[in-house]
Amino acid sequence: MFRFIAVCANVLAGALVLFGSTNTFADALDCAPATLSAQQRVSRFKDLDVAAQRAMGQHRFPEAIEDYKQQACLAPDSARAFYGLGVAEAAAGDFLNARDTLRTADRLQPTSSLPLAIEVRVNYSLKDFEALKGDLREAAVRFPGDTQLHKVLAEFLAEKQIFTLALAESLRAQQDRIADPASKVQLAGLENAVGAYTDAIRNAVAVEQQTQLTNPARASAAGIAGLSYESLGQSGEAAAHLQEAIRLDPSRENSYLALADLFEQSQKYADAVKILKEGRTNIPSSTALLLPLGSNLIRTERYNEGLDILHNLLRQSPDQDQAYLRIADAYRKMGNSEQEVQALRDLSRHKPDYPMIHVLIARAMLASGHAEYQDILEELTQAEKSASSDADVFYLRGKVYIAMGRYQDAVPALRRSIELRPMETGPYYQLARLYQKLGESKLAGEQFERIKYLESASANQ
Repeated sequence: MFRFIAVCANVLAGALVLFGSTNTFADALDCAPATLSAQQRVSRFKDLDVAAQRAMGQHRFPEAIEDYKQQACLAPDSARAFYGLGVAEAAAGDFLNARDTLRTADRLQPTSSLPLAIEVRVNYSLKDFEALKGDLREAAVRFPGDTQLHKVLAEFLAEKQIFTLALAESLRAQQDRIADPASKVQLAGLENAVGAYTDAIRNAVAVEQQTQLTNPARASAAGIAGLSYESLGQSGEAAAHLQEAIRLDPSRENSYLALADLFEQSQKYADAVKILKEGRTNIPSSTALLLPLGSNLIRTERYNEGLDILHNLLRQSPDQDQAYLRIADAYRKMGNSEQEVQALRDLSRHKPDYPMIHVLIARAMLASGHAEYQDILEELTQAEKSASSDADVFYLRGKVYIAMGRYQDAVPALRRSIELRPMETGPYYQLARLYQKLGESKLAGEQFERIKYLESASANQ
């Protein structure tokens, strides 16, 4: 937000009047009695303006606020002074006072849209979305032809992912004029975000086909067209436009990621690997490509290559939780349970609160050929502390007790798992086998009957 505020402060001089009407809005500033002549006041006002802008540029917001307050005392009808004060208060995080001050500036100079533009940002920071919407309605009524204002508001709202309002501002920005390509691409992006895919395609393709435009501009349009086609379920058209986006601008990693995701959805994992490798060749510094590349290499059973990629990613970004899971999955498929457990423990060390991490570790340990049952039970105890209603905790605990020969302890664990997840057949099967071991053939038969019922119900759905 401050970067935008600083830009607005720099254009302040030509945008707002210095001295205006005789109406005073500075009563609350507690100003000292005026002792300077009119000429001295003007000179002092200019000095304070320079000092305030310097303080703003150096992020010394309290000093800037004091300078602007002194300006307002010197010229209590100056929209410029109150605008600067409101901007400084917003930059300092004093949003409530900033909003009041900006409204004063707006009343003093109602022909300028700058105070209202900043007020939109202030209301967003206050999470006062009703007031924000009111600002937008007011901007539409008072400044219908200010295309730059509506374009800036659209960009801000899109950045904050308020896409419906951003789309409305983008449309206002294009009223009564021929939209430039950048605005048309922005509009297409917003239309895609709010689900107006056909409109997004129309606007994006119109820009993509303008061969006189720069390749990056056309690539942006092609990417949006591809995403919109994907959302409509037209994967062939989507792939074609995403490939065109890559051809036009090979440095844009989002195009590779989007196309790879499209291939993944179609289970064309080898194609995903190919396009992601192309991305790595063209953008060798990109870390965003590593996780999907490593994951798809593992899906194509190129385990060692995938593991190398994912370990490389973790050396650069050790908090990538999905990378640990993909590594564990690779080791599981390779039959290396010890390395699987180690990958999950590494994840637990970096993210101790990762959901179900102790269950995942316990499951991997139980699958190993030489499970340490007491260690597994300790993992499940940790899991129960954070997820006492997780059926898997009790299911795995029951299986461990069975493996240890602690049959009487296994029964309540499996029954608890069934209570928490009654439609899952696994615990019924384990309990049935357990009753067989205990010589309870009638109880075992009841569990097998429940399994048959659940499987029949599932098949008929």
